[in-house]
Amino acid sequence: MLVRCAYLLALVAALTGAGTYAEGPYAIGTNVQITIERPGVQYYETQIAADPRDARHLIACAYAVRPDRSVDNVFYISFDGGLTWQETLTVPISVDPSCAISPRGTAFASSIHDVPRPDGNTDSTLVVHRSEDGGRTYAPAAVTIDTRRVDRAYLTIDDRRNHVYVHAYLQNPRDLGGAVFTLYASTNGGRSFDQVISQAADGPGTPKFVPANGVVMPDGTFVALTALLDATKLNMFRGRSDEMSAPDLDGGLGVFRSVDGGISLEPLRTIADVHYDWRVPQLSMPSLAVDATGGPFRGRLYAVWPDARLDRRTQIFLSSSADGGRTWTTPRIVSDDATMLKSGDRPNHFMPMVVVNKNGVVGVSWYDRRDNPDNLGYWPRFAASLDGGATWLPSVRLSTSPNATDPAETRLNSGDTAGLAAGADGVFHAAWVDNRTGTHHMWTTAIRVQGTARH
Repeated sequence: MLVRCAYLLALVAALTGAGTYAEGPYAIGTNVQITIERPGVQYYETQIAADPRDARHLIACAYAVRPDRSVDNVFYISFDGGLTWQETLTVPISVDPSCAISPRGTAFASSIHDVPRPDGNTDSTLVVHRSEDGGRTYAPAAVTIDTRRVDRAYLTIDDRRNHVYVHAYLQNPRDLGGAVFTLYASTNGGRSFDQVISQAADGPGTPKFVPANGVVMPDGTFVALTALLDATKLNMFRGRSDEMSAPDLDGGLGVFRSVDGGISLEPLRTIADVHYDWRVPQLSMPSLAVDATGGPFRGRLYAVWPDARLDRRTQIFLSSSADGGRTWTTPRIVSDDATMLKSGDRPNHFMPMVVVNKNGVVGVSWYDRRDNPDNLGYWPRFAASLDGGATWLPSVRLSTSPNATDPAETRLNSGDTAGLAAGADGVFHAAWVDNRTGTHHMWTTAIRVQGTARH
């Protein structure tokens, strides 16, 4: 009864617009708890996707840690623009969820599923589900190729070709050696996956891929973002050192491109050197977006990532490309926190996401620690650019409550991804994890930005 009352109160608040407020050029909607149905379950590593043609249709996903410590992927749909949500798919013993909606309204859900081996170890394999009714019901896609050792997969829709891509990296594959970026393709709208192309990591030390999402450009080119880190350097792959040590240059950020529908991959094209910092707990993925509008920045790519190259702390950086990912602008800082703290004590921001809406407005969200003296808790924030990333409007809080530090919590980053999408009406939808209820749950809000893209 208490859960149902809480659900009804949230529904009333959402439908009446309670909690909506304006701050400068932004109108921020009420915070909606996506995972309200199961209050005792912990949720982490969220994503959110929007239907390119129906502003009411959204899908969100996370992995759920049950009270018995089992971990499943869960997927939700909304048909009212994110005001209410329904859980429709659970994939047992899975992590690294990804979700997408095609312009035809078909919903897709991918998972990394652990399969026990006779020797007592497990193999991680790719599982993809497809829903022709927008996410109400799902059927498994046929994955006919070997996907063992796969990790951190992302879904991308290529509606032009009726292709669906899943890209990931392979952990120490037996036959290829080292870390490998891999792209699986479906040429029949996601019904089956039987095409794969891979490229091994090539870099100093012990190279490791940290993949981000992919996009399809207006000309049909598939582009995927990845960080290529050196696991021998001081980052999340290596043990902690003294807190004041300057972060090492530990890798590079770049993109893989496929111009032929996933048949081949071009070599990795470098965006910038990166400085991933061990002081940001666990991992924080980069993010990629493309301007697919007919506006002044059509075809421009935007990459964001957490970087510790300045001031001994992690900030959110952005670079853009106007030539399909071949060349990139000098990285610049997007996170606009206060700088009154002395050097060395300033906050570490992380978990950036970037999306372009139908008006060509670039939106970036991240987990921000400027208001958390312990430099571990966070608030989700958002900033927008109307001029192709040249300048940025002041950022704004998205949440009415922070994610507070729990000394017993081992997932201090709330998983390795957050969510940001843009609906068919131009409204941004952010998804994040916080523990305001005493348990980590998935939340969302709508963000309206005044204005359209302009030079």
